[in-house]
Amino acid sequence: MAKVEVHDIVIVGGGIGGLALSLGLHRKGIKSLVLERSKVLRSEGAAMGVHGNGWHALDQLKVGTDLRNCSIALTGMHYEYVSKDDKNVKTYRRELRCLRRKDLIETLARYVPAEQMRFGCQVTSLDFDHRENLHILTTRDGSIIKAKVLIGCDGLYSVVGKALQLAPPKYFPIWLTRGLTTYPDGHPYGNHFLRLATPNNTVFGRLPIDDKNIHFFVTNFDAPAGDMTDPEVVKEYTLKILKGSPSEVMDAVTNCDMDTLSMRQAAYRSPWAILNQNFRKGTMTVAGDAMHVMGPFIGQGGSAALEDAIVLTRCLSNAINAPADASSDKKWTERVEDAIDLYIKERRPRLMRLAIQSYLLGTLNCTKSWVVKLVAIFLLSVFFGGNNLNHALFDCGTI
Repeated sequence: MAKVEVHDIVIVGGGIGGLALSLGLHRKGIKSLVLERSKVLRSEGAAMGVHGNGWHALDQLKVGTDLRNCSIALTGMHYEYVSKDDKNVKTYRRELRCLRRKDLIETLARYVPAEQMRFGCQVTSLDFDHRENLHILTTRDGSIIKAKVLIGCDGLYSVVGKALQLAPPKYFPIWLTRGLTTYPDGHPYGNHFLRLATPNNTVFGRLPIDDKNIHFFVTNFDAPAGDMTDPEVVKEYTLKILKGSPSEVMDAVTNCDMDTLSMRQAAYRSPWAILNQNFRKGTMTVAGDAMHVMGPFIGQGGSAALEDAIVLTRCLSNAINAPADASSDKKWTERVEDAIDLYIKERRPRLMRLAIQSYLLGTLNCTKSWVVKLVAIFLLSVFFGGNNLNHALFDCGTI
């Protein structure tokens, strides 16, 4: 017979959002179970820029100090062009650091009790027992896990999102290469974020992580050919589209850590989908990319997931830890449903604003129509005052 377990809160997905949420709940004395389909902690990948709003969330989780020790503060962005002797420097007024995904994932996981994480546990189907008011998850190994509360932090193709009937993600005609490069004797790039417009309609970005490591990305607007799941193919293709760029650009890709090199198409959930989508069904909801995957144009995907974790932790803990007039499970369930509604109500305006800004910048970057470009520039000016960094000023509150 299949093994059956019952848990109060089950989180599907052990990435940034899932671990941050589990840690936040743990900090409030609430147990959860994280189901991760990978057999080990999924810390592969390159890095991510974390703005001030993301650092506020990490401080709430009490891991900010640990992670600041892994990175240097970036003081500004340099916009440069290979074909022009032109440079535009923007100074950052709030904290921005580049974190290795490995450092972030491992640090979050370090403070989540080991018994609350289960690896090699892929959810293959979802159902709901109306008699017991429990979500029923069947895993690949045949185990059955029942949950009073179910939260999907399982990314772009979320099984929980599918159960919520969320609209599938859309894609910009832009492909993004990411990787890490180590300079054993130290790099000469200081603490500035570089965006370099290169030949062949590409953009090269470089973010120092510390004095010996950098994160780079390359954006390309022509669909690649070949198996882009193979790092060797990605490397060869990326060097090809960067041909004619300065040697420091070519060297960063040539000498990169192949285990961190990847390429993917930029996915997003449209602002109108975020506005109209129902993100709750009973005591089931989503967070992170499963809720609001966005293009890389404002660098807020990871930080927005951290914000989700803080807000959802606060809403759930206020409901679960509040003294109840009666101990009936129905009232507990109703409190949790109200908490999820409050979470969605609080997050929707913030996510709408991020989605609109990211969508407009993505459209501005991808379209060849000057009319569309002018409309995008006008709307960016109207909604965001021409300041593309206002998104970093957000405060998601405390847990």
